[in-house]
Amino acid sequence: MTGTRSNDPAIQLREDIATFFRRLRAQRAEHMLTPSQLQALGHLERGGPMTASTLAALEQVTPQSISRTVALLEDAGTITRQANPADARASLISLTDHGRRMLSTDRERRTRWLADALEADCTEAEREVLFIAGRILRRLGTGEPRT
Repeated sequence: MTGTRSNDPAIQLREDIATFFRRLRAQRAEHMLTPSQLQALGHLERGGPMTASTLAALEQVTPQSISRTVALLEDAGTITRQANPADARASLISLTDHGRRMLSTDRERRTRWLADALEADCTEAEREVLFIAGRILRRLGTGEPRT
């Protein structure tokens, strides 16, 4: 990052995390799905079939926003919609085999980049610090209590 860095540690950390995630996102596979589309596919992979409102809540976006995402994913053949037996007004969204493959390819590519970067650019001590920081960031992101 160029320019003057803030003396506020929280601002510095946020900027550093954003810089890292921009670089990680740049490693996406050629399928050109957006980060939000990939994240939605990930929720469907982990949670199984769900309604658009459930997916919107997991994504922390508006129903209108998730509706656009779902439509694009359906057009790409990565998800399907089917009748919800519990609620005729809503459909269940499911991951297709094609969607599962795209998600897997994307994850493998990013994981390979990260593993290579950790090996080439970090000492063993730095890797350990990053693994600890990763657990802390997960806890902060999920709202889990400190143990």
